[in-house]
Amino acid sequence: MTTHALEGLRILDMTQVAVGPYTTLLLGFMGAEVIKVESCSRMDISRGQARPSSNSAGLYPQGEIGERPWDRTGHYIHRNGNKLSLTLDLAAPRGKALLLQLAAKCDVLVENYRASVMDRLGLGYEAISQVNPRLIYVKISSQGATGPEKDYGSLGSTLEQTAGLASITGYEDGIPLMTNETFPDPVVGMLAVGALMAALRQRRQTGRGTFIDLAQREVTAAMLGEHILAHGATGNVPGPTGNRHPHMAPQGVYLCRGEDMWVSISVGNDTQWQALCEAMGQPQLAQDTRFATLPARHAHASDLDAILSAWTQERDHYDVMHLLQSHGVPAGAVLKGSETIADPHLHARGFWDEVHHPESGPYQQVTTPWQLSKSPRRTTTPAPSLGAHNGYVLGEILGLSEQEIHALAQEGIIGTRPIGADA
Repeated sequence: MTTHALEGLRILDMTQVAVGPYTTLLLGFMGAEVIKVESCSRMDISRGQARPSSNSAGLYPQGEIGERPWDRTGHYIHRNGNKLSLTLDLAAPRGKALLLQLAAKCDVLVENYRASVMDRLGLGYEAISQVNPRLIYVKISSQGATGPEKDYGSLGSTLEQTAGLASITGYEDGIPLMTNETFPDPVVGMLAVGALMAALRQRRQTGRGTFIDLAQREVTAAMLGEHILAHGATGNVPGPTGNRHPHMAPQGVYLCRGEDMWVSISVGNDTQWQALCEAMGQPQLAQDTRFATLPARHAHASDLDAILSAWTQERDHYDVMHLLQSHGVPAGAVLKGSETIADPHLHARGFWDEVHHPESGPYQQVTTPWQLSKSPRRTTTPAPSLGAHNGYVLGEILGLSEQEIHALAQEGIIGTRPIGADA
């Protein structure tokens, strides 16, 4: 019988949008029981609207809004597999009391609201730790739980600006550019898993829970370590350098055969440079004085790029990758989204799951960016419909009777349809 790494661990998931749901998705892959808490008046934003307009069709599989659109947006489905869904109106005293009862039976709470939201609800770490001193509280916020900007919200796009990442991305001598819209989110999500693993180890040693204050801005800034050190040493503010590298040449992405197809090549030493020349069938380039040494290659980087581009444009990007790798030259095909899903290496590694969602149909699900030899990941379960597990959580975990659960539904404390869906 397969045992998963976090089997027996119960997670109270108070997350929404991207970074928090990605964290708890990964925990679910490792076998934790993840209970996602929303309310019928305030769903996870990634579910979209209760009554979306036709202009929102692009958010849904095959562009079809469907009868339960809140259960079938692509963003929600991809980030919320491996979870149970509970709805609770936390503005109502009864809903708040039920959440505290549930927290007493959980090991971890993860939330990514603005810094003061849970405290204002009376459900911050101090309140939760009183009912469960062993609980580990993971607070993922934009700017951290303290400081003058603690109540600022953000998306991955704005974090790239406030953390300084945008200042070093872009074309050489050009304006700063974003990497994409959400780059900090998966990075912070994975780091949150690592921080939780450390806290679980500490709890095993001490028997006590803890509070993890994880600021997305700080995690993103930590990725800029060498640039921050360089500024401290020289006083210069680093700018964008495009695809160039201070210690490697040639390095860049080069156009290949086909529409918008590219390959990335990075040569780190003279041996790799000579191997690249052999692979290209142009061994004489290695003797060219313009390219014989690393400083010379840096000085003539534009000439090198032109030579490489002329060679790659006649070839398939995968063919270039395999040829250069076989010669010991670091190279990788730059894959489009559709190519990533079909990539044979990722399939061989078990990176994708084929999931059949009752609302959206079959799709490919991203899994974990790691493999554990002694406790393989769990196969993806589809993202749950709103409130699908109210009965299980309230009945089997909290011990409420069917009559009590029915009364909660009648009072609007729980439900399975968002407010406004039937307007």
